[in-house]
Amino acid sequence: MRSFEEILEEARLYFLNIPGVVGVSGRPGVVRVYVESEEVAGRVPGEFMGYPVEVVVVGRVRLL
Repeated sequence: MRSFEEILEEARLYFLNIPGVVGVSGRPGVVRVYVESEEVAGRVPGEFMGYPVEVVVVGRVRLL
C-alpha cells in the first residue's frame, strides 16, 4: 500500500497538467487543489485515488 505522500506526489503530477491549476497540497486524507477560477474548479474531479479532493479558488497567481 502506498503512503499518502506518494499519492499526493501523483496528484501533483496529474492536477498540475490541467490548465488553470496553480498548486496542489494536502492535509491528512485530503488532496487540496488550488485553481484560478470557478470554471477550472468544475474540471477538477471530486476524488483522486480514493481520497477526497478539496478545490480552493485563489485567482490568478503572479510573481511579485
